[in-house]
Amino acid sequence: MNAFLYLLALLAALYGIVSAIMGAQEGLRRPRDVSSPPPPPRVEPGRAPFIEIEVGTKGSSTGTAFAITNDGWWLTARHVAHGCDAIWLQTGPRKGLRVQDVKLHPNADLALLRTKTGRAPLRLSNTTPGRGDDGYSLGYPQGRPGDVHARAIGQARMKSVGRYHINEPILAWAEIKRRPHDLPALGGLSGGPMIDGHGRVTGVLVASSKRRGRVMTTAQSTIRELLAQVPELRNKSSVGHHRLSSKNFTSRGKALRQTLTITKVICKVSKTHRRPRR
Repeated sequence: MNAFLYLLALLAALYGIVSAIMGAQEGLRRPRDVSSPPPPPRVEPGRAPFIEIEVGTKGSSTGTAFAITNDGWWLTARHVAHGCDAIWLQTGPRKGLRVQDVKLHPNADLALLRTKTGRAPLRLSNTTPGRGDDGYSLGYPQGRPGDVHARAIGQARMKSVGRYHINEPILAWAEIKRRPHDLPALGGLSGGPMIDGHGRVTGVLVASSKRRGRVMTTAQSTIRELLAQVPELRNKSSVGHHRLSSKNFTSRGKALRQTLTITKVICKVSKTHRRPRR
């Protein structure tokens, strides 16, 4: 009888061991279920949506800048000017203004450039665009002339990580149309102005999402903070330009590029100074 009970206990133990091994092997073979995407991040009531941007390794590149005074002060995006060994504002084929000084906003994707001479400036707006207001970003996407018509959606926050870390308020816009029609992406338009229908700058373009058809611009408070770093710019004022609309924004963009009020930024980075990719 004792031998029979001992045999039953031994068989039960062996069955448990075999079951555990088979279960473990089945678990290793079974792929993790990734067919259902994770739920979207929650937005707490009263808080703006949050966007995270990866700032990659810096290399030679192009962007956009625009004059805010007629004596050599320009605005652009921080990621356009940060990490460059030399910066030029293109004035013609193989011609340009050498940037003498760069002032970066400490916690926003915004930068001031200084050259010895300037061009006719754009006027900065004193009001924040409301939801549904039209805006027109003009500059050099993909290094060539191009323009975007967008419509304000609302305020958000943008966190940049990677080469530097910043956290700032921004304004999100829904892209309505782009010119030329076959423009594949907006890289190079960074630093360009977002101009309202009255010809006033309401922000600086700093990011875009092709998949969602969105563009993001700096907050006006951010622009004022950066201008406050330069005493001569604290009470800056300039003349306005012609009104913009969905019918004339491409012709106005062309005119502002021809007068070099809006210009292409050329950032040069020496190969020896580039950080290796990880």
